[in-house]
Amino acid sequence: MPIDEKYIRLKASRASGPGGQRVNRRSTKIQAWVNIGELPFSEEEKATIRRKLAGRINENDEFEVESEEERFQEQNRKTAVEKINRLIEDALYEDAPRIPTKPSKGAKEKRLRRKHLRYQKKKSRRDAKQTDVENAT
Repeated sequence: MPIDEKYIRLKASRASGPGGQRVNRRSTKIQAWVNIGELPFSEEEKATIRRKLAGRINENDEFEVESEEERFQEQNRKTAVEKINRLIEDALYEDAPRIPTKPSKGAKEKRLRRKHLRYQKKKSRRDAKQTDVENAT
């Protein structure tokens, strides 16, 4: 569910990096903040967002996203809003619970067969080494 832009606070500033003369004249970098307390989610969902995005949240209960990849302010604004929506969507996504399973009978037999073959290989090496030692004396 995309977040309505009325919950997002935007600020434009000068972008860093190369761009020639144009970079000093245009404010194309966009910084976007979202206050988690104001989002239209349940308290449980807000707590989940706070927990999963803890490293991005400031003292005002907001998280910030920046976008300065594009040359135009409008494109960077769209990119910043998409980043916010993706972060919130990822934070609210719950993995399906894992259902524990047991190995099948065939898998157990295959494991034991490989284990036995490995044992026989190592045993044959031991036997060959002992024979070599006995022949040397």
